Formats: sequence, structure tokens, C-alpha cells
Amino acid sequence: MISKHALAGLLLLVTQSANAQSDAEMTACVDRADGVSTNMLECGKAEIAKWDARLNIAYWALLHREGGSKRIKLQAEQKAWLVHHLSETKRLASDPDTGSGAFMISQSFELDDIAKRTLELEKRVRNPG
Repeated sequence: MISKHALAGLLLLVTQSANAQSDAEMTACVDRADGVSTNMLECGKAEIAKWDARLNIAYWALLHREGGSKRIKLQAEQKAWLVHHLSETKRLASDPDTGSGAFMISQSFELDDIAKRTLELEKRVRNPG
């Protein structure tokens, strides 16, 4: 079994290079999409999956490090974030005022929100408080 400290160290190494690589991959994918919105949405979907995997690793590391009231607080915080994340993503995707761009706007929010949450959790893994 990997120790909590080893897991945090591994996470730190992975995330330092992942941001730059992820940005470059996303840019290349969008360039290949050649302005076709369904192809650009596929690029976003792939990017969201990468961030989601990182978020889950960071959350898991924190969840297993924390105990008692800190663990309960983390679980409540994550649940509240997820409820807001999903409801706002859905709201934006179904906004009749944005027409066919609704999915692009929704996905942009989803990607930005999951990236922010992931970076926040990864920071907490690296800097135990």
C-alpha cells in the first residue's frame, strides 16, 4: 500500500507537468476540429475526463488523510461543490437564449470549474493544514 506522503508526492510530480501538457493537447485538438462544434465538444469532453481523474485522485488522497470532523467537512464540501457544478452545467446547456452555443458555454464552465476545484484540492494535498 502506498503511504499518504508518497501519494501526495506522486500527485505533486504528476500535476506539475500535467497542466502544460493538458493545455497543449487541448489546443492541438481544437485546431484539428477545424471549427466544427461537435469535434470541439469532443476535445472538451476528453479534457474534462483528464481533470476529473485528477480531481478524484486529489479528493481520494485528502479523504484518506483526514479523519473525524475534517473528513466529514471535506465530504460535505465536495458534495456541495458537485451539486453546484452539475446544476450550473445543466442550466447553461439548456439556456434557450444562447441557442446552439449553449453546449459550448456549458462545457467551458464545466472545464473551468473542474480545473479550479482540482487545483484547489491538489494544493491542499501538497500543503496539509
